[in-house]
Amino acid sequence: MKILASTFKKYPNSLDLARLRFEYGKYIPFDDYHHQAAIDYFTLQMQFDVSGEKIHSDFVKYMTTTQGRIQLDDETLVKLSVVFAANGFENNAVYIINSMIRKECELPGFVDALVAIINYLEEKGADKKTASYKNYLKWHYPDHEMTEYILSKKS
Repeated sequence: MKILASTFKKYPNSLDLARLRFEYGKYIPFDDYHHQAAIDYFTLQMQFDVSGEKIHSDFVKYMTTTQGRIQLDDETLVKLSVVFAANGFENNAVYIINSMIRKECELPGFVDALVAIINYLEEKGADKKTASYKNYLKWHYPDHEMTEYILSKKS
């Protein structure tokens, strides 16, 4: 893993190398090298517009390997939640978003995650579930243009 990590530093845009690091990381699931490999892999997947299904499948693999001990940075998690909400993986999107709410996440990209889950739930007809997310937007991001847009939409 150390050799793969140093090689990745030389080729930081290699999705294949990132995937290889991620796959080998399963043999040391609780090591920092594995978590960093996962962060790099998910980041590149999103950068290269890999399908939401593939990203979700790899995330499930990561969660299973680490037995739920996720050690991804908040920025990566927020971006993953947007992908999951946009692709209908409600459980993992809600899991991440709710944990970010508990942490009082202040990343600018968190608005995108909230908007994505609200849009997904509204399309699904689960309007009651959207109320808490809308309130969170209203109270934590009152001046954001997306807050105004979401709150002005007719449910």
